[in-house]
Amino acid sequence: MARDAGSVVRLNAEIAARNKNRAEAASRLLGRDAAALVLPDLTLARGDYTVTAEALFHAGERVRGVLSDVSARVAFARALTERAALAESDLFPVFEGDRPIRVLYARAGAADRAYRLFASVLSDPRVGYADTNPDAAEGAEIGVADLVLLPYADAAGNPVLSTQELAETHGLLLSGLARVKVGEGLYYGLFGRAVYARASTRVTLHLAIPSPDVGTLAEIFCLARDAGLSPDGVAVSSAGRRATFALTGERTDCLVAAVFCLAFFPGCELRGWRPAQPQSER
Repeated sequence: MARDAGSVVRLNAEIAARNKNRAEAASRLLGRDAAALVLPDLTLARGDYTVTAEALFHAGERVRGVLSDVSARVAFARALTERAALAESDLFPVFEGDRPIRVLYARAGAADRAYRLFASVLSDPRVGYADTNPDAAEGAEIGVADLVLLPYADAAGNPVLSTQELAETHGLLLSGLARVKVGEGLYYGLFGRAVYARASTRVTLHLAIPSPDVGTLAEIFCLARDAGLSPDGVAVSSAGRRATFALTGERTDCLVAAVFCLAFFPGCELRGWRPAQPQSER
């Protein structure tokens, strides 16, 4: 019996969908098998993020040629994250304990308001003041302060480039955002040489990748899709030497994305780990 054109199209679509599902399932299985292969040789140092990052990169090197698609690589990263029980403290330097937290910033009306927002979530904050934002950033690097407040972006999310430069120069990581009602709005970032991790179920991971090409950028978006994350900001430097990304989602999924990027993108740096929801003035 002859079939109408619509029936043929629907049947072919169903077959294609089944084949795609089978291929994705095979990719995920391959990724999990590859993780089981490298896990016995994975030398992790709990609480030493530099050792862990190097170990993850070498693990990625071993399987890079075998795991050619993003689904397989995400499955690999997820299996490593779960089986090795990786946490924020394995990937970032993290403030430990309930000791007083020294906060430094250059005083201004907006900065004062941002500090009041952050002080409500910090454990026993002790505030000090710097003459300029560069002085505050340097204070964190030399150990005068644990955390510093720096202007992060305007109301539309356009980043403050001078703060990006200060963060890279002084090795500062982003731990939080606060939005203050000054003009059309302004975001301040909470930065430090270690992250101030809080028990947030939804977080935003910030990372930087050097010399990204079109394929790398596309892979980041595919990673976000497969890991259940939302891209929350992408910026490529004018010279194209570095791309910074923000990915938002459940804590466990952001851990998977961090492991993925450390394993498969040479030179990747994790630049922040913060609650997804900024502190905000009402």
